[in-house]
Amino acid sequence: MKLAAHDLTVPIMTDQTPAPEAAEPAAPAPEVSVMAAAPEVSAPAMPARPDGLPDTYWDDAAGVKPEAFSRLAELEAAEAARREGVPESADKYELKLGEDIVGLDGKPVQFDPTDPLAQAVLPVLHECGVPQAGVEKLLAAFTKLEVEAAKAEQAHITAEQAKLGAEHVKRTGAIHSSLVAAVGAEGANAIRQSMRSADAVIALEALVSKLTGSAISAGPPATPTSDLDGLSGQALLTAIRARQAG
Repeated sequence: MKLAAHDLTVPIMTDQTPAPEAAEPAAPAPEVSVMAAAPEVSAPAMPARPDGLPDTYWDDAAGVKPEAFSRLAELEAAEAARREGVPESADKYELKLGEDIVGLDGKPVQFDPTDPLAQAVLPVLHECGVPQAGVEKLLAAFTKLEVEAAKAEQAHITAEQAKLGAEHVKRTGAIHSSLVAAVGAEGANAIRQSMRSADAVIALEALVSKLTGSAISAGPPATPTSDLDGLSGQALLTAIRARQAG
């Protein structure tokens, strides 16, 4: 197939020939930042201080100091050891002293487990978790106070007897004999409790002499004017408490 000459003719651009439209410039590519946005970082929360924690075991920045945990372990061990000394029930306590305490009779003081005071106090001590060693210390402290009170009472009676002179035993014995004859032994013994001073003995001598119309004759020696004489141990402590209550 042959081409015609006019098929090879190239169009000629003239002033009247419109120029081809230029292509629109491409939109610029979006800028890509090479730096990623940093995430927001909040300030670390401050440690909360436990209620009642002493300053010794607290640091405002670090919180609870390690020494606090060591101290807590020591306290827990001490509490466990203390609880081991607490009997299963109040009646399992032993009423003994951790040391020997001598009464007025020169003998060691001993306790009666059936004593009302023990029956009332021991359940309370057990409820509070007091160990056996603690009970022994309490008993020792109580006993010392009671023995000292008994000694003070005996010293008072001895001083009052000295005011009556060397015949004080005969004088009190004579009063006692006259009272037994007048009101019986029970009444005389009740009155004898009031003869704890020289003034009381002298007043009773005058009263009995006035009632009988004759001077009191010295009778047989009376029993000791103190109801504490001859008592020891639990009986002594019971007598002291009864006197203090009266």
